[in-house]
Amino acid sequence: MRQRNAEVAAAPRTETAFAQRAERLADRGLFLKKFLAKGRGISAATPSSRALVAGMLREVDFSRPATIIELGAGTGPVTEALLDRIRPHHRFVAVENDPDFCTVLRRRFPELTLLEADATRIAAPLQGMGVRQVDVVISGLPTPNLPHRAKLRLLRWLRTCLAPDGVFVQLTIVPLFYRGFYERLFESVEHRMVWLNLPPGGVYVCRRPRQHV
Repeated sequence: MRQRNAEVAAAPRTETAFAQRAERLADRGLFLKKFLAKGRGISAATPSSRALVAGMLREVDFSRPATIIELGAGTGPVTEALLDRIRPHHRFVAVENDPDFCTVLRRRFPELTLLEADATRIAAPLQGMGVRQVDVVISGLPTPNLPHRAKLRLLRWLRTCLAPDGVFVQLTIVPLFYRGFYERLFESVEHRMVWLNLPPGGVYVCRRPRQHV
C-alpha cells in the first residue's frame, strides 16, 4: 500500500518534469526560428541558460527598493528568475517587442507587467506608467548590433532615466569582443565570464552613461 501511494505521488512530479522539458524544447525551437529569421536582430540562437541568468542577477541587490527594467525578455528565463526574487519594495517591468515572445510571456507569467514595445522607444510609455527613474536595467538586447539611431535612443534614455548609482547589465555570447563598445558608452565597465553557458558567455556590468559619445 505504501509503495502504491509513493507511485501515485511520483506520477504528478514526472508529468511536471515532462511538461517543463517540453516547454524548454519549445522555447529553443522558437528562439532558433527567430534567430534564423532575424539574424543579428536576436541576441542568441537559444534562451539564456541558468548560469547566464544567475550571472546577470548577481548585480541586483534584492534587499534594496528598486525599479528594475528588463529589455528583450524573449521567452522569459531572466523574467522568471526576477519574478521569483522580487519583493513588494520592487517595481519590475519587462519589455519585449516580438508578438510571439509576448504571447509566451503573457501565458507563462500572467502576473507580469509587460510592455510590448521597441526597447529603444520606451521613455514615453514608461513615464505613462509612472516610471521616471530606473535603478537596474537587465538587457538581453543585441545592443552592439542595433541600428545606429536605435543605439542613440537607448543611450539617451539611459542618460535620462538611469539613477546615479544605477546599473546596466548586458548579456553577451561573445566574451570581451564588445568591451570597447561598452567603454565608449559608459564610464565604468566590468566584464564577467560565464563558462557554464553554451557557448561560454558573459555579462557586462556598466555604470554612468557617458554624456558625449
